[in-house]
Amino acid sequence: MYAAFRPQLNAAAEGNQFENAAKLPRHQDVVRLVPTHGTGAFVGIFHGTLQDRGRKLFHVGGSWFPADRYRIDLLRWPDVGSDLHEHTGTQSIGIPDGIHELLPGPAADFCGYSALHCVIVGSVSQTQAESETLVAVTASSPPIALGALLRARAVRDIARQYRSLVLPSGDDPEKYRVLVTKRSPAVTILDGAASVCRWLGSGMAPMAIALVERHGASSEAAADLLEGHRARSLRDLPLPAGLAQVPSGIEVVAWQNRETSL
Repeated sequence: MYAAFRPQLNAAAEGNQFENAAKLPRHQDVVRLVPTHGTGAFVGIFHGTLQDRGRKLFHVGGSWFPADRYRIDLLRWPDVGSDLHEHTGTQSIGIPDGIHELLPGPAADFCGYSALHCVIVGSVSQTQAESETLVAVTASSPPIALGALLRARAVRDIARQYRSLVLPSGDDPEKYRVLVTKRSPAVTILDGAASVCRWLGSGMAPMAIALVERHGASSEAAADLLEGHRARSLRDLPLPAGLAQVPSGIEVVAWQNRETSL
Protein backbone atom coordinates (compact mmCIF):
# COMPACT_ATOMS: atom_id res chain seq x y z
CA MET A 1 0.00 0.00 0.00
CA TYR A 2 2.88 2.39 0.69
CA ALA A 3 4.58 1.73 -2.65
CA ALA A 4 1.51 3.07 -4.47
CA PHE A 5 1.11 6.12 -2.27
CA ARG A 6 2.09 9.61 -3.39
CA PRO A 7 1.19 12.78 -1.43
CA GLN A 8 -1.12 15.17 -3.22
CA LEU A 9 0.04 18.35 -4.96
CA ASN A 10 3.55 16.91 -5.42
CA ALA A 11 4.59 17.66 -1.85
CA ALA A 12 8.30 17.71 -1.10
CA ALA A 13 9.67 15.90 1.95
CA GLU A 14 9.48 19.01 4.13
CA GLY A 15 6.18 20.40 2.90
CA ASN A 16 6.42 23.37 0.49
CA GLN A 17 3.19 22.92 -1.45
CA PHE A 18 2.65 26.64 -1.60
CA GLU A 19 2.96 27.13 -5.37
CA ASN A 20 0.55 24.32 -6.22
CA ALA A 21 -1.87 25.27 -3.45
CA ALA A 22 -2.03 28.84 -4.79
CA LYS A 23 -3.60 27.44 -7.98
CA LEU A 24 -6.52 25.82 -6.13
CA PRO A 25 -9.91 27.57 -6.36
CA ARG A 26 -10.85 29.53 -3.26
CA HIS A 27 -13.84 28.85 -1.02
CA GLN A 28 -14.57 25.56 -2.81
CA ASP A 29 -12.51 22.65 -1.47
CA VAL A 30 -12.53 21.25 2.03
CA VAL A 31 -8.97 20.25 2.93
CA ARG A 32 -7.09 18.53 5.73
CA LEU A 33 -3.82 20.17 6.76
CA VAL A 34 -1.36 17.38 7.55
CA PRO A 35 1.53 18.51 9.79
CA THR A 36 5.07 17.70 8.73
CA HIS A 37 5.80 17.10 12.43
CA GLY A 38 3.24 15.99 14.99
CA THR A 39 -0.15 14.28 14.79
CA GLY A 40 -2.66 17.14 15.01
CA ALA A 41 -4.41 17.85 11.69
CA PHE A 42 -6.88 20.61 10.84
CA VAL A 43 -9.93 20.26 8.58
CA GLY A 44 -11.59 23.31 7.04
CA ILE A 45 -12.53 25.19 3.89
CA PHE A 46 -9.57 26.31 1.77
CA HIS A 47 -9.68 30.10 1.37
CA GLY A 48 -6.39 30.63 -0.44
CA THR A 49 -2.73 31.46 0.20
CA LEU A 50 -0.81 34.53 1.32
CA GLN A 51 2.81 35.55 0.86
CA ASP A 52 3.84 38.49 3.02
CA ARG A 53 7.31 39.59 4.14
CA GLY A 54 8.88 36.28 3.27
CA ARG A 55 6.18 34.23 5.01
CA LYS A 56 4.02 31.75 3.09
CA LEU A 57 0.67 30.94 4.67
CA PHE A 58 -2.37 28.75 4.02
CA HIS A 59 -5.77 30.28 4.82
CA VAL A 60 -7.99 27.42 5.98
CA GLY A 61 -11.22 27.61 7.96
CA GLY A 62 -10.69 31.22 9.04
CA SER A 63 -7.13 30.67 10.35
CA TRP A 64 -3.64 31.11 8.89
CA PHE A 65 -1.14 28.22 8.91
CA PRO A 66 2.59 28.29 7.98
CA ALA A 67 2.98 26.58 4.61
CA ASP A 68 6.30 25.01 5.58
CA ARG A 69 4.71 23.16 8.51
CA TYR A 70 1.68 21.65 6.80
CA ARG A 71 0.73 19.81 3.65
CA ILE A 72 -2.69 19.78 2.03
CA ASP A 73 -4.96 16.77 1.71
CA LEU A 74 -7.92 17.39 -0.62
CA LEU A 75 -11.17 15.93 0.69
CA ARG A 76 -13.26 15.82 -2.47
CA TRP A 77 -14.80 12.37 -2.49
CA PRO A 78 -16.71 10.35 -1.41
CA ASP A 79 -17.79 13.12 0.95
CA VAL A 80 -20.48 15.65 0.14
CA GLY A 81 -19.18 19.18 0.55
CA SER A 82 -22.06 20.25 2.79
CA ASP A 83 -21.34 17.30 5.11
CA LEU A 84 -17.67 18.21 5.39
CA HIS A 85 -18.46 21.83 6.21
CA GLU A 86 -20.05 20.58 9.44
CA HIS A 87 -16.98 18.55 10.47
CA THR A 88 -14.26 21.17 10.54
CA GLY A 89 -11.68 21.76 13.27
CA THR A 90 -8.71 20.00 14.81
CA GLN A 91 -8.53 16.21 14.60
CA SER A 92 -5.94 13.53 15.29
CA ILE A 93 -4.33 11.78 12.34
CA GLY A 94 -4.45 8.55 14.33
CA ILE A 95 -1.02 7.00 13.84
CA PRO A 96 -1.13 3.48 15.37
CA ASP A 97 1.73 2.22 17.51
CA GLY A 98 4.13 0.03 15.57
CA ILE A 99 3.33 1.28 12.07
CA HIS A 100 6.57 3.28 11.86
CA GLU A 101 8.51 0.02 11.43
CA LEU A 102 6.65 -0.68 8.18
CA LEU A 103 7.11 2.64 6.45
CA PRO A 104 10.17 4.02 4.64
CA GLY A 105 8.76 7.55 4.99
CA PRO A 106 6.92 9.66 7.58
CA ALA A 107 3.94 7.95 9.22
CA ALA A 108 2.06 11.27 9.10
CA ASP A 109 2.10 11.06 5.30
CA PHE A 110 0.76 7.52 5.19
CA CYS A 111 -1.95 8.10 7.80
CA GLY A 112 -2.79 11.70 7.00
CA TYR A 113 -3.74 11.64 3.33
CA SER A 114 -6.97 10.45 1.72
CA ALA A 115 -5.48 9.17 -1.53
CA LEU A 116 -7.51 6.28 -2.99
CA HIS A 117 -5.50 3.35 -4.34
CA CYS A 118 -7.66 0.26 -3.79
CA VAL A 119 -11.35 -0.52 -4.21
CA ILE A 120 -12.65 -3.60 -2.39
CA VAL A 121 -15.99 -4.93 -3.66
CA GLY A 122 -17.73 -7.46 -1.46
CA SER A 123 -19.46 -7.75 1.89
CA VAL A 124 -18.93 -4.45 3.72
CA SER A 125 -19.50 -5.93 7.17
CA GLN A 126 -17.21 -8.90 6.52
CA THR A 127 -14.44 -6.69 5.14
CA GLN A 128 -14.63 -4.39 8.14
CA ALA A 129 -14.58 -7.36 10.53
CA GLU A 130 -11.56 -8.92 8.83
CA SER A 131 -9.72 -5.58 8.96
CA GLU A 132 -9.60 -5.97 12.75
CA THR A 133 -7.18 -8.90 12.37
CA LEU A 134 -3.88 -8.17 14.15
CA VAL A 135 -0.71 -8.55 12.11
CA ALA A 136 2.85 -8.62 13.43
CA VAL A 137 5.30 -6.01 12.21
CA THR A 138 8.60 -6.77 13.95
CA ALA A 139 9.61 -8.74 17.01
CA SER A 140 10.19 -5.51 18.94
CA SER A 141 6.98 -3.63 18.02
CA PRO A 142 3.37 -4.36 18.96
CA PRO A 143 1.02 -5.91 16.37
CA ILE A 144 -1.32 -3.59 14.50
CA ALA A 145 -4.72 -4.13 12.94
CA LEU A 146 -4.81 -4.91 9.22
CA GLY A 147 -7.18 -1.98 8.87
CA ALA A 148 -4.36 0.40 9.83
CA LEU A 149 -2.70 -0.52 6.52
CA LEU A 150 -5.78 -0.91 4.34
CA ARG A 151 -7.57 2.02 6.00
CA ALA A 152 -10.78 0.69 4.53
CA ARG A 153 -13.61 3.16 4.36
CA ALA A 154 -17.30 2.69 3.68
CA VAL A 155 -18.72 5.06 1.10
CA ARG A 156 -20.48 7.38 3.56
CA ASP A 157 -18.03 7.77 6.46
CA ILE A 158 -17.57 11.49 6.99
CA ALA A 159 -14.15 13.17 6.75
CA ARG A 160 -12.21 10.03 7.58
CA GLN A 161 -8.78 9.31 6.11
CA TYR A 162 -8.82 6.36 3.76
CA ARG A 163 -6.70 4.46 1.29
CA SER A 164 -9.11 1.64 0.42
CA LEU A 165 -12.76 2.10 -0.40
CA VAL A 166 -15.28 -0.64 0.42
CA LEU A 167 -18.27 -0.97 -1.92
CA PRO A 168 -21.14 -3.45 -1.50
CA SER A 169 -21.19 -6.09 -4.22
CA GLY A 170 -24.98 -6.08 -4.36
CA ASP A 171 -25.14 -2.47 -5.57
CA ASP A 172 -25.18 -1.37 -9.19
CA PRO A 173 -21.59 -0.52 -10.30
CA GLU A 174 -22.96 2.40 -12.32
CA LYS A 175 -23.69 4.22 -9.04
CA TYR A 176 -19.98 4.47 -8.30
CA ARG A 177 -17.99 3.95 -11.50
CA VAL A 178 -17.58 7.58 -12.60
CA LEU A 179 -16.82 8.86 -9.10
CA VAL A 180 -14.29 6.11 -8.35
CA THR A 181 -12.41 6.37 -11.64
CA LYS A 182 -11.94 10.11 -11.11
CA ARG A 183 -9.78 9.23 -8.08
CA SER A 184 -7.68 6.83 -10.22
CA PRO A 185 -7.39 3.74 -7.99
CA ALA A 186 -4.59 1.36 -8.89
CA VAL A 187 -6.53 -1.87 -8.43
CA THR A 188 -10.00 -3.27 -7.82
CA ILE A 189 -10.33 -6.35 -5.60
CA LEU A 190 -13.45 -8.38 -6.33
CA ASP A 191 -14.10 -10.49 -3.25
CA GLY A 192 -16.28 -13.45 -4.11
CA ALA A 193 -17.88 -14.94 -7.20
CA ALA A 194 -20.95 -12.71 -6.97
CA SER A 195 -18.73 -9.60 -6.99
CA VAL A 196 -16.87 -10.89 -10.05
CA CYS A 197 -20.07 -11.59 -11.98
CA ARG A 198 -21.53 -8.15 -11.28
CA TRP A 199 -18.45 -5.86 -11.19
CA LEU A 200 -15.73 -7.26 -13.49
CA GLY A 201 -16.73 -5.10 -16.45
CA SER A 202 -17.22 -1.92 -14.43
CA GLY A 203 -13.81 -0.48 -15.37
CA MET A 204 -13.03 0.90 -11.88
CA ALA A 205 -9.26 0.49 -12.24
CA PRO A 206 -6.79 -0.67 -14.90
CA MET A 207 -6.23 -3.92 -12.98
CA ALA A 208 -8.65 -6.21 -11.15
CA ILE A 209 -7.86 -9.03 -8.73
CA ALA A 210 -10.58 -11.66 -8.45
CA LEU A 211 -11.03 -13.80 -5.34
CA VAL A 212 -13.38 -16.64 -6.28
CA GLU A 213 -14.40 -19.29 -3.74
CA ARG A 214 -14.51 -22.73 -5.32
CA HIS A 215 -17.65 -23.77 -3.45
CA GLY A 216 -19.66 -20.63 -4.24
CA ALA A 217 -23.00 -21.00 -5.98
CA SER A 218 -21.89 -18.72 -8.81
CA SER A 219 -18.23 -19.82 -8.96
CA GLU A 220 -18.54 -21.51 -12.37
CA ALA A 221 -20.21 -18.45 -13.88
CA ALA A 222 -17.45 -16.24 -12.43
CA ALA A 223 -14.76 -18.56 -13.82
CA ASP A 224 -16.35 -18.41 -17.29
CA LEU A 225 -16.48 -14.62 -17.12
CA LEU A 226 -12.82 -14.40 -16.11
CA GLU A 227 -11.88 -16.76 -18.93
CA GLY A 228 -13.42 -14.33 -21.40
CA HIS A 229 -11.28 -11.47 -20.06
CA ARG A 230 -8.05 -13.43 -19.88
CA ALA A 231 -4.98 -12.94 -22.05
CA ARG A 232 -2.31 -15.60 -21.65
CA SER A 233 1.32 -14.67 -21.12
CA LEU A 234 4.22 -16.76 -22.38
CA ARG A 235 6.29 -15.87 -19.33
CA ASP A 236 5.89 -15.03 -15.69
CA LEU A 237 5.78 -11.31 -15.04
CA PRO A 238 7.95 -9.87 -12.23
CA LEU A 239 6.23 -8.50 -9.16
CA PRO A 240 6.26 -4.69 -8.77
CA ALA A 241 9.29 -3.19 -7.06
CA GLY A 242 8.80 -2.69 -3.34
CA LEU A 243 6.15 -5.43 -3.01
CA ALA A 244 6.63 -7.83 -0.14
CA GLN A 245 7.60 -11.37 -1.10
CA VAL A 246 4.68 -13.73 -1.65
CA PRO A 247 4.59 -16.59 0.91
CA SER A 248 5.41 -20.09 -0.29
CA GLY A 249 2.45 -21.92 -1.76
CA ILE A 250 0.55 -18.75 -2.70
CA GLU A 251 0.02 -17.84 -6.34
CA VAL A 252 -0.55 -14.23 -7.39
CA VAL A 253 -2.88 -13.87 -10.35
CA ALA A 254 -3.71 -10.43 -11.75
CA TRP A 255 -6.50 -10.02 -14.29
CA GLN A 256 -6.27 -7.13 -16.70
CA ASN A 257 -8.97 -6.22 -19.18
CA ARG A 258 -7.81 -6.56 -22.79
CA GLU A 259 -9.17 -3.09 -23.58
CA THR A 260 -7.07 -1.38 -20.91
CA SER A 261 -3.35 -0.92 -20.41
CA LEU A 262 -1.28 -0.10 -17.33
